[in-house]
Amino acid sequence: MRRHPIQALAARTALAVGALLALRAGAAVASDEPPPAQPPAAPAPATESPIEDEEREAVVTLRSGQRIQGILVKADGQHVVIRVAGIEAPFAAADVERYELLPPLMERYRDLRKAVGDDPDQILALAQWLREREKYELALAEVERALSHNPEHGPCRRLKHELEQQILLKMRAIRPATPKPEREGDVPGGAEAGPRRPRATDVPLLNASQVALMKVFEVDLAEKPRLVIPREAIDRLLEKHAGHPLLPTTKEGRDALYRKDPAFVLDLIFRVQARELYPQVQVLDMPGAVRKFRDGVQATWLLNSCATITCHGGTDAGRFVLATRRPNADPTVYTNLLILQRFRTADGKPLIDWEHPERSPLLQLGLPRKDAQIPHPPAPMGASGRDAWKPVFRSTDDRVFERSVDWIRSMYRPRPEYPIEYEPIKPFVAPPPPAAAPAPQSPPVSTPPDPAPAGQQGQPEQSPASTEPPPR
Repeated sequence: MRRHPIQALAARTALAVGALLALRAGAAVASDEPPPAQPPAAPAPATESPIEDEEREAVVTLRSGQRIQGILVKADGQHVVIRVAGIEAPFAAADVERYELLPPLMERYRDLRKAVGDDPDQILALAQWLREREKYELALAEVERALSHNPEHGPCRRLKHELEQQILLKMRAIRPATPKPEREGDVPGGAEAGPRRPRATDVPLLNASQVALMKVFEVDLAEKPRLVIPREAIDRLLEKHAGHPLLPTTKEGRDALYRKDPAFVLDLIFRVQARELYPQVQVLDMPGAVRKFRDGVQATWLLNSCATITCHGGTDAGRFVLATRRPNADPTVYTNLLILQRFRTADGKPLIDWEHPERSPLLQLGLPRKDAQIPHPPAPMGASGRDAWKPVFRSTDDRVFERSVDWIRSMYRPRPEYPIEYEPIKPFVAPPPPAAAPAPQSPPVSTPPDPAPAGQQGQPEQSPASTEPPPR
């Protein structure tokens, strides 16, 4: 089967660079002979080539056969460390077969651009490749080039809209805030006006360990994610859960477990319910469902329609407040995901209906009021009291609405309850109404229970077997 030009060129580039490094630095390269039993060589000194001064991507091949690509941070006789999605993943030298430095990003981009030519489908793949590396402006330029050849190319038009939103959010994140004149009561000393009101930027964000834990709960093993599971975690699994029917009992079986693919080991951790090991697992990729949320919900409409300063990105619009700082960064993405899962409406309902996504209040509140099962309440603005609210979706047939439904359906179920302590800027649950005086109660009337059918006396009621995956 003919390979995609981007894949073919990337493969040829990796092989060529790997061979060059093997000659220059003595790194082990795949061959018919077994790899030497020595740690991988450190990269050549940066002075040998001016492009070595840049951060470089590398492909690390483990002796188990797993390949992981990321920014090379360090390589010495003890460890090889690469950074993927902001997470540094160390690998013991004994577990590494080889690593290969890739050419600089712009050099690879130029080569790939020549390879794809003017085919809109291949240009789309190149734009997605750039987007994964957060080169949004270049990706947008490529999408526009594809649309110049085929203005009706649906995937390119959708990607163009998403890239424009991501660029806008990126600009908002890096734009320095214009200092505003302070009002009495906004700073200590203005006691007459009361304490300073919280601002949207005060929304607390999850820390790195909490984000990493949410990645474990949301990971989709069918996507073959890049994972790092330290030996200590497998040690703990075999020690604490010894005797579990899914764990090996022989020495050979236990030794083989250390050589298994990390996805196999994580699946075993899930099945054994070894939740105490989740914090030790590193998921290097953003799970696909979370990526759908980031790109198809948060970047497309949630932040620029619902989280503006005059709406739920401010602190004067009720209890529901979203994080807006660094909108593309993992802490913001996962914090907002946590907020959406934990927030409850005034009548105690969750914002997301996981069983019937199209009925979710989060989506219904974005429809025109005449079409919504839950119409959005008026949002008066300023002294004029003008209603500032506008619908996010035209109808339930709106493509953005449909993609939001698809995101909800893609999330792991049964939904996990993250073991994360988070104090929101405003309470997720509305305070209960004042208790009314209790109504007079009639004396209870006892009725004898119906006799159980013959042969079932004393038997507990059996619930039907569930077809859902196990809870995490």
